[in-house]
Amino acid sequence: MSEKGFVLISGKSAAAELFGSVLPECAVVAAESVTLVDCPYCAVVIGEGGEIPLVKRAAGVMICGDGDGTLPTERLSGVQVITCGRCGKNTVCVTSNAGEKLTLALNRGVSTLGGLCEPMELPLTVPPAVPEYDCMAAFAAAVLLGEIS
Repeated sequence: MSEKGFVLISGKSAAAELFGSVLPECAVVAAESVTLVDCPYCAVVIGEGGEIPLVKRAAGVMICGDGDGTLPTERLSGVQVITCGRCGKNTVCVTSNAGEKLTLALNRGVSTLGGLCEPMELPLTVPPAVPEYDCMAAFAAAVLLGEIS
């Protein structure tokens, strides 16, 4: 597998639409469900209806939603988890939403394929049909793969 990395989407997500248009080009593999991930060059996005797979190795796993905060730690042991949601306590959140103009924030440093990415904000113009959570997950995946720093 290439050290450049790729995005693996499990479940439904419009995140793939953003790569190569709004965000840098990234290889994307989409599946209805994934049971096991064992690839250090893979950024895993859990989309709507996607169950969290057993992740042995990955660049990171993006979990979307301001849920109750419980994660299946037995499935993600030792893997970097990036939470995406409206709350500023998440790793990635939206700091501004003006229709098609969205500003995303990385709220803490994360390990990437290229090293460390420090907290930052990124304004984007996104298609109106793409949900905020999918934008946050795609942004986080691009950061983890070293495409945004």
